[in-house]
Amino acid sequence: DDVADEEDETEDETEMPIAASLPVITEYDLPPGVLFSQIANENYLVGTTELQRWGELNDMISTGDLTEAELATLFGNVAKAPGTKDMLDEDGFLEFYDAIDALFEDVDDDEDGGDDSSDSPGKQEESNVSEFELKEELLELLEDIAAISEEEGRQPCGLDCTELEQERVLEVVAELEREPYNQVRAIGEMGSNTIDKQELVGLWDLIYSSSSTMKYNEGLSGLAGGLTKFGGLQQRLSATKYLSDVEYIEQVIGKLGEQSYEVKITGDWDLRTEISLFTGKPSNVLSVTPDKVSYGPRSDKADHWKSLGPMNLLVLAYLDDDLRIMRGSTSTDTLFIFRRSN
Repeated sequence: DDVADEEDETEDETEMPIAASLPVITEYDLPPGVLFSQIANENYLVGTTELQRWGELNDMISTGDLTEAELATLFGNVAKAPGTKDMLDEDGFLEFYDAIDALFEDVDDDEDGGDDSSDSPGKQEESNVSEFELKEELLELLEDIAAISEEEGRQPCGLDCTELEQERVLEVVAELEREPYNQVRAIGEMGSNTIDKQELVGLWDLIYSSSSTMKYNEGLSGLAGGLTKFGGLQQRLSATKYLSDVEYIEQVIGKLGEQSYEVKITGDWDLRTEISLFTGKPSNVLSVTPDKVSYGPRSDKADHWKSLGPMNLLVLAYLDDDLRIMRGSTSTDTLFIFRRSN
């Protein structure tokens, strides 16, 4: 019998899911999409094994705030990933996350006892701060990347950022796109899919791009390099009833005493609705037709200027009063992040 018991214990130990080989995510209050990306397995799915890496969830269970039975019920109620019986894709994980969050919201409501103090100015200010938390997180991240780039002599706008920095930006952007203050999402939930092009009119500063073409060409025009370097890019969009004009203003900075100059690229633009190749849903696409590239005394036709290609067709992914995020139409990991110029 003793031998049999030992064999049973050995079998039990073998069948237990093992997550110890990967680190536990101990950071609290991560956006759910970011958390999912950090604990998901190689198939980008999360099951009970992967949940063991969620440190905050482990703490909830160990302190008794959440019981194993409650956890099992919440997990069981969520739709599983197609083709699996016990794994969650990102949408399923977000639903699971929200269900846990709702449990604690109910507790908070009970403790408040119906107190309306949440309407006080102090509470409203706190709510507004948290509402835009993800946007502020992204801007702080981009400011940090810009500061490091300047300190280390790297190119601006994230063109020389590390792979880890690039992945972090992608994670935060993916979360930000789901926020209710994203006008693109808000319009879609209202049953429309068309952003008014007047919302894009104005002067915008490029603050980040992950475009491999821009990285290779050291800017948009491809004229920087050698004794000059890329110094930044602005995009001016204007629109009347009959005309929609675009102008890019690229700074090319001289090194070792070389002269600095501006490159101006002009053309037409339009904002139209197209069905996304990736989601099958309508998306707002910013289409640019460049006409002329001017620098110094020279002016060339832009129709065969290949370096401009990456910005000629971009999908509008996020928009608010002063921030705009575009994704590549054929590569959704390619980002162009603009901030409205003061």
